[in-house]
Order: sequence, then C-alpha cells, then structure tokens
Amino acid sequence: MKSAAGGFCPALLLAACLSPSYASAAAATLPILVYHQIRSGPEGPPDGMTVISAERFAEQMRWLHEQGYATLSMDEVVKFLKGKKFPARAVAIHFDDGWRSALTVRPVLERYGFKATFWSIVGSPGTGDLFIDWPGLRALDESAAFEVFSHTMTHPYEAGNTLADWIEGKTPGKGAADVRWELERSKRVLEEKLAHPVPYLDWPAGVSNEALVAAAVQAGYTALVTTIDEVNRPGGDPLSIRRTVVNGACGEADFRAILADGKYRGCEPPVKK
Repeated sequence: MKSAAGGFCPALLLAACLSPSYASAAAATLPILVYHQIRSGPEGPPDGMTVISAERFAEQMRWLHEQGYATLSMDEVVKFLKGKKFPARAVAIHFDDGWRSALTVRPVLERYGFKATFWSIVGSPGTGDLFIDWPGLRALDESAAFEVFSHTMTHPYEAGNTLADWIEGKTPGKGAADVRWELERSKRVLEEKLAHPVPYLDWPAGVSNEALVAAAVQAGYTALVTTIDEVNRPGGDPLSIRRTVVNGACGEADFRAILADGKYRGCEPPVKK
C-alpha cells in the first residue's frame, strides 16, 4: 500500500503512515517557542525562565528534528494565521533580547536546517559584550534561515515602567511621545542597519494594550508578538501572536506538553548538593 506521501507503506506501519505527522495533514496549531540566554558551561546564571543550557537546547532541537517538525519564519507565521497550510508539525523558534550567548547555538539550528527569529533591543548592540553587536546581527540577518526584528530601543519592562504605563501616563516623565520613539526609532535604525523593511515588533516582557497596538500599527508594524502562552490557530490575530517562553529548568515531558498546548511550564533548577 502507498502512504499519503507517495511511498510504499508496509502493512505493519500502516497506522504510522496515515498519522497526522505525515505531510498529507496540515498544521491545526502553531506553537512559538521563546528562548533568551544560553548557558554554555557550569558557570553563569542557573537554568530558569530566561536561561537554558546549551545541552538542553540541543536536546530539544534534536527531538524536534526527529519528530519531523518544520520551522517557520515570521512571514510564514503570518501566512499561517491567514490560512496558508503548513506541515502537520510546525513550530517557530524565537530568541528575545539579542543576547550574544544565543549565537552559541547557531550551529545546532543549522545542523537541522531550522529557521529562527531574533528580536533585538536596538539600543543594546555596541553597549557591552552581553548582546549581539551590529556585525553579528547583520550576519544573522543575511542568512537565509535567520532574521532580526525589533524589540524596541530600550526594552522597558519593570513594574510601573512599561510601555503600557508610559502610554497611560502612569510613569513620571514618560508618555505617548516616548512610546512612539521606542517603536519608530527602533524600526528605523534596524531598517537602516539591515537594509530591509522591519514590519514586526516584539513587546518587552509581552506587555501591551489597545493603545500600544494602535501606536505600533501607526508606526508601520503589521504583526506583533506577545508572551500570551497559547498555541496559534488559523484565523488568529497577527497583532496578538501567541508565544511560550521555554523554562530552561524544565525537562522533556514539559517541552512536549508546551508543543501540544502552548502553556508555560515553571520549573525549578535542581538543588546542588
């Protein structure tokens, strides 16, 4: 018997050949995985909400590859929301903030032919050795598999000092004009540095509201990503794209569960004895 993909399928493997994991089925949901810092050795911050070891990240990517996942760019994420069909197992991989340590796992992504989106705090390159510098960002963006978009200029995220607080007049000395500068300036600088349009924005800490969305649209952004932890579905709002932060202290079972439902899992790193 032939499988839906066109090859011959042994009778004992019939169930597997007809399963949704094969190319004949289209993705009904799209999880987007968010990473921050990558820890390459025993030193450095412990695994947690914004830190994952290079080893665990590599294990997760290997598992995605073995399970036949296709990775989507931001253009493809938007097309998915608009109804374009993608393979049954589709996922997007994002790196927030522009941490230099994320470059250490580039070979892992390239090994499996995975795409990834990097969100840069545009005021950070060149200010220290923690963030990817402009040559590094350009090198990423010039790759067919990787892309760089805006994460605002300064990434205000502390309680009482977010963009939402600014636009609502809750932060002394900050207001709607400062929000516009964060959005418009980061877009303009990236477009100048990377020499292509920058239509996508990542909200600092995922915090937004209707007034911020309106300001982002006015600034020229056509899709906005959040940290609302859900999977995306066809027909979803490109101005409120769902994503899930991957806690680096969580194990394989939690990782698989995130891919299924998009819900964040909080895990504590093991106690050192």
